[in-house]
Amino acid sequence: MTMTNTRLSTFSAVRIASLTVLGLSLAVWLWGAPVLAQHRKAPPGMFRDLDDEIVGKAMVIHGKQLFIDDHLIEEIKGAKKVLNQPVKHPRNPLIRREKPWEFSITYGAVVHDKADGLYKLWYQIWTDDKEPLGLIGYATSRDGITWEKPITDKQTGTNLVLFAPNEPWVAGPGILIDATVKDPQRRFKMLYLAKPTLKSSSLSSCVAYSADGIHWKQEPKNPVIPFSDTQIAPYWDARLGRYVAYLRFGPPNVRLISRIESADFLHWSPKVTVVNKSKLDAPFATELYTMAVLPYEGVTIGLLNTYHGETIKPIPKDKPWMDRVNVQLAFSRNGVTWQRVGKDGAISARELRKERDWKQVADQATFLPYGAFQKDWDWGQIYPHHPPLVVGDEIRFYYTGISGRHWSTYHKDKPDYSVGLATLRLDGFVSVEADREGTLTTRPLVFLGDTLVVNANATGGSLAVEALDGEGKPIPGFGATDCKPITSDGIRHVVTWKGNPDCHLLQARAIKLRFHLKNARLYSFEPTTRHNHYLQSYD
Repeated sequence: MTMTNTRLSTFSAVRIASLTVLGLSLAVWLWGAPVLAQHRKAPPGMFRDLDDEIVGKAMVIHGKQLFIDDHLIEEIKGAKKVLNQPVKHPRNPLIRREKPWEFSITYGAVVHDKADGLYKLWYQIWTDDKEPLGLIGYATSRDGITWEKPITDKQTGTNLVLFAPNEPWVAGPGILIDATVKDPQRRFKMLYLAKPTLKSSSLSSCVAYSADGIHWKQEPKNPVIPFSDTQIAPYWDARLGRYVAYLRFGPPNVRLISRIESADFLHWSPKVTVVNKSKLDAPFATELYTMAVLPYEGVTIGLLNTYHGETIKPIPKDKPWMDRVNVQLAFSRNGVTWQRVGKDGAISARELRKERDWKQVADQATFLPYGAFQKDWDWGQIYPHHPPLVVGDEIRFYYTGISGRHWSTYHKDKPDYSVGLATLRLDGFVSVEADREGTLTTRPLVFLGDTLVVNANATGGSLAVEALDGEGKPIPGFGATDCKPITSDGIRHVVTWKGNPDCHLLQARAIKLRFHLKNARLYSFEPTTRHNHYLQSYD
């Protein structure tokens, strides 16, 4: 046998032996797999049956749950709901009226453009007190705090947006970046007011499109919506798959909030008045001026511009609130039926019909207040920009502040006009609070998930959560004493029982959650999924 043949024979023998061993191992593994599977058990409660009988009258919830209304609340003991106000930024005002063409500024629209990372603001400009000409200014910012007014029209050296063809009077811009659009020339969409003849009788609501937010082309079929007279607040409603906008009732000019919707941003439904005046508005002769809107965690938040005590007559010293404008909160779960929000949360239509001390309720319903009378830069009027923005762990409310009353000429005010910012912690609209000890118990609910996350501030106190069964008894392993108390401030506390955050045994069954608060504030809770629940085969 040659050397080459010897090497080949040796190689073949080794290869055959290796394959034999591999085959035996594979056979053992394949044969043993069913045996091993016979001894595997699924983790308890991993798989559940779910039907309408199991769910019963329990609410199936998804995502974050707020406490603005009582939709999810069965009982509160020893605690209370509290309306929280945004905190005004220490560097306010962020944008001042400074250009020669900026006689006054009011309504604004703000977005954060992810394409270039810029915050972009459009604001209404009046050019003259005698013959006001409506224009729209433009400003940008890297951080939303420090702003600049870039030159957009090189011919005039201004920061005004450009319409093609040019319009003599435009105002009240409501602008959105449309993530659903395929035509880049219509990435920015605007609803605005036009006055083609410069007469009030020609006032109408129109549509324009833009690729960059600076150069705009009007819809050829304008006007598309009847009269508004104030800012129109449009947005894309992902739940409906439609554009929605809020605007003033009219014509004629009536200060009420109406709603319209559209599938194409061109053909809009007839107006439906969704926020009307109520007993809450009677004590201070309040008019409902505008409403900026924020879709938020499956609900809709409205910033309601409330104009109190309109008058051109001299104002008594004991009624400094007259002819001034601030902001109250409105709340909706469907965008159509709205509730006003007071100091302890949403007020139902039925409650609004009852007899109460509505002057006190109205006084305590302020969400974003004007500044100190004749002292602060925003002491007279506040006009929130649309929409509020969620940035990190805070909600930003940009607004125009005016140091003068609505009819400033008659009151001999000398108003200035600027843009400011107020911020609120994430979910922070209405909290449930207990100074000493208290509980909040939910209605029966069903969720899918394995982790419970709460937004709460328990600094100097504690917050614990327990799960109750259909009879209201604590579920073993998920009682209040099993829960590790939360004792700090955080947006995303993970609740644990006996040191374990896994609560998948609570999912897909009708339960109640009871929150135990001691000197703590609860803003929201959310069932989430944090684990990978992939399982190998088992019998």
